[in-house]
Amino acid sequence: MQIGRRDVAWNFAATFMRVASGLIVLPLVLRMLPQDDIGLWYVFVSVGSIATLLDFGFSNSFSRNITYIFSGVKELLAEGHVVVDKNQAVDYSLLKSVIKLMRLFYAAVALLFLFLFVLISFFYLPHILLDYTGNTDTIKMSWYVYGLFIAYQLYTYYYSSLLIGRGYIKQSQQAIVLGLGARIAISASCLLAGLGIFSLVIAQFIGDILTRSLAHFFFFDKELRSNLKYAQKQSVTRLMRIIAPNSIRIGLTSLGGFFVTKSSLFIAPLFLPLAAIASFGITKQLVDLIASIGTLWYSTFNPKITEYRVTGDAAGVKRLYIKSQLWLIFVFSVCGVGLLLCGEWLLELINSKTQLLSQASVALLILVSFLDVHCSLSMSLLLTKNEVPYVKSLLLTGLATVLLLIFFLDQTSLGVLSLILAPGIAQLFYQNWKWPITVWKEMDMKIADYRNVISWKINSYT
Repeated sequence: MQIGRRDVAWNFAATFMRVASGLIVLPLVLRMLPQDDIGLWYVFVSVGSIATLLDFGFSNSFSRNITYIFSGVKELLAEGHVVVDKNQAVDYSLLKSVIKLMRLFYAAVALLFLFLFVLISFFYLPHILLDYTGNTDTIKMSWYVYGLFIAYQLYTYYYSSLLIGRGYIKQSQQAIVLGLGARIAISASCLLAGLGIFSLVIAQFIGDILTRSLAHFFFFDKELRSNLKYAQKQSVTRLMRIIAPNSIRIGLTSLGGFFVTKSSLFIAPLFLPLAAIASFGITKQLVDLIASIGTLWYSTFNPKITEYRVTGDAAGVKRLYIKSQLWLIFVFSVCGVGLLLCGEWLLELINSKTQLLSQASVALLILVSFLDVHCSLSMSLLLTKNEVPYVKSLLLTGLATVLLLIFFLDQTSLGVLSLILAPGIAQLFYQNWKWPITVWKEMDMKIADYRNVISWKINSYT
């Protein structure tokens, strides 16, 4: 598995397109949509985040097992992994069977989401539209089209797992770049045409169709299709019994992670006006963008780290993890300061109807986000061993976040600040320090290791 400069470059390009999406589309959104519509859009996005919980950790397990197969593993284990020599042949029978399992699983997930979405919409949608003064018919149409879009996303969710699992980072990012390009063009055109919030829905739908279609094309190349054609499928039921245990554990951690990082935008409309949610939403979107740039190095080399695990190269795992940490610190330092100094000025420059939170709140959100992402790197590294030791702690942290959030919103006058403090306090109690220390001890890391990595030549990637 070869991952190097081009993969990093395309990952940067995809991140740049996400930034471009903000620079091009976000100013139009802020200028042309009223605050209530922007607040509603962030509620839409939170529903999409909830939908990914139905995956219940299987995408991570599928991607990791695809990497194992392309690294030469002939047998999958419920926990841990088989260690193999380098340059082993791919077991196409095992690969074909896992792909079949992925297709069946995500078809079921998409149907389940549609059923739950329609059922819950009858109760939730009227409630959040109680004080809405715009065209409710447009909002309802956008809501249900968005539901169909999420169902499609879930049905094709495994495409990215296939590409990333195979180590096709460059191709994965190329698909994302082209999909985002289409989304930007369609969003801008439709917003200028006066289609309002429906512009964002239809643009995401079409952009995602393009991304998933390209991912399918890149993965199933001529050679792979030929090898899979004559391969015999193994028992899908047996494979599910192997993959399911750790997937369920990961799913529980995803549930806890959602409560920590995403529940605020779903619960907040029950306590706060849409205008306040819009200010928090736009601030969080910009901070999340910094976080996505900060995890770029790790996300690029995660398949390589998994391969190093399988081949027993502990030094390679340590080196890439340290590089990921250093990149994360650099990005949050530079971009965080930039957001604090220039964020409000940029919104004023485009005559935004929605403003950022106060500078103190933005600084606090940046700090909470950094600690969360740094912890996530450590947890992801532990996961490459096909072990999930943090299920209980993350679930308890998620529960504590929700309880603190409701308490702060209902019993105090903290308002929007509650959406930052609740997850920050809950994670600082255990998660933020436990798993980084665990990785530090497991990898026998020393300060000298960081000095050695920093002194490496810039062109040494793996």
